[in-house]
Amino acid sequence: MTVVFFLFLTHLGLGLLAMIPFVPDRAGTRYFKFCSASAAFTMTAGLGLLLRRFGIAGGAGAPGGSAYRLLLAAAMASLACAVVYNRARHFSWRRLQPALLAGSLAAGAAVVFLAAPPTGRPLVLLTDLSSILLLGAATSAMILGHWYLVVLDLPITALRRLTVLLAVGLALRTAVVALVLVGPVHAGYADARAVAAGLWSPDGVFVWMRLLFGLAGPLSLLWFVWKTVEIRSTQSATGILYVQLFLVLAGELLAKYLRVAAGFPL
Repeated sequence: MTVVFFLFLTHLGLGLLAMIPFVPDRAGTRYFKFCSASAAFTMTAGLGLLLRRFGIAGGAGAPGGSAYRLLLAAAMASLACAVVYNRARHFSWRRLQPALLAGSLAAGAAVVFLAAPPTGRPLVLLTDLSSILLLGAATSAMILGHWYLVVLDLPITALRRLTVLLAVGLALRTAVVALVLVGPVHAGYADARAVAAGLWSPDGVFVWMRLLFGLAGPLSLLWFVWKTVEIRSTQSATGILYVQLFLVLAGELLAKYLRVAAGFPL
């Protein structure tokens, strides 16, 4: 479970950071500080769990094998850049902000690459990147919905943009899951379709729960989010985004479990 939560928390933190460039500066310094601090917190929690379980040198079952120390170095670099970016927002160091954000995301991309097993790495990377986009868009949209109570003249285009990114993230995530379940299963992974067919087996139940909570639920709510944004009902949109975020978080956590425990990326 250590690896499951490390992947989940790291992807959530990277997703929050990746959404920052899509939000206008009119959201205010506090918004960017809150998002970057939240990202740093989740990344710290994930890294702390990994270090507590495997230490600096790594032990039996450590992800990445010989690349474990590189993974730790990349995770620490990504976290450090996120923390300094937060301080750069606080002290208005505008020239440093783009470089720090880019540095954190680049180091995070290295973490994603190193955490993926060599066998079937392209499929795992595609899964991880779509997960980061979906987690970031769902979380950032919910937070931004609240910010309309803080910044009263914040344009509705900001929330509309994140809603579009949420729709894109859901579409890409659904396509990747369909590739695993319907398309040719990549060599080195268990047959996800066979696991899903065993509905009452432990992993089979989790597959169907992942599909229901992580994809079907958020997709069914997307139209309502869009319509409430269109009529500028930000409070209603935020309420729906709360439910959608819960479903996305539950689905992505189950997906990480299935990747580690059952042996295939969903």
